[in-house]
Amino acid sequence: MKKILTLTFFIISFSIFAQQKLKVKVVNEKDPICGMNTAQFLTDTAIYQKKIYGFCSKSCKVEFKKKPKKYVKKK
Repeated sequence: MKKILTLTFFIISFSIFAQQKLKVKVVNEKDPICGMNTAQFLTDTAIYQKKIYGFCSKSCKVEFKKKPKKYVKKK
């Protein structure tokens, strides 16, 4: 019973930690991959050309890092 409670606490703690958003200033308002609002859902970042880009998830960050030029808006 003690192991089950410990495991349950760990899973709940991990879930809460994984959902916490970062408090980092990024150059994009929306996740360049999925379009989610990074102000509300920022959980990961990547640096490209000396700028910090924000993402809602690790999977979006991984996709961005494959071909960043495809997702960076030209100004």
